[in-house]
Amino acid sequence: MLGESHLTSEPRPGERLMSLMAPSVLQQDGRSRLVLGSAGSRRLHGAILQVVANVAGRGLGVNDAVEASRMHVEAGIVHCEDAAAGDEIEAAGYPVVRWRERNLFFGGVSAVEIREDGSLAAAGDPRRGGAAVVVD
Repeated sequence: MLGESHLTSEPRPGERLMSLMAPSVLQQDGRSRLVLGSAGSRRLHGAILQVVANVAGRGLGVNDAVEASRMHVEAGIVHCEDAAAGDEIEAAGYPVVRWRERNLFFGGVSAVEIREDGSLAAAGDPRRGGAAVVVD
């Protein structure tokens, strides 16, 4: 049984962090469009969702989507990699922590995009020291 501390930002002494994997497939127009995942804990779902939103919603290629700035909300505080987004969120009345550079705090997503023409593109998250190579 999980202790109540899994809902807070820090575990209790002697308690393990929640650990998850979330391999995911984005289906669009009846075909697989994006295969991605990340190992991690509380921030993994948000990292994956932000990459999916960047590809499907913003039309970014997989590499740009993985490298794009991220944010995470925990314990009522918004953590941001993007200073402009942090300013906007703070102006709306939310507490913000600004990160000066990309950080593994925001997850380390690996992804493969299946383009409309059937070709592949891949990305390994630089936050995790990742790299990707597509071999034909």
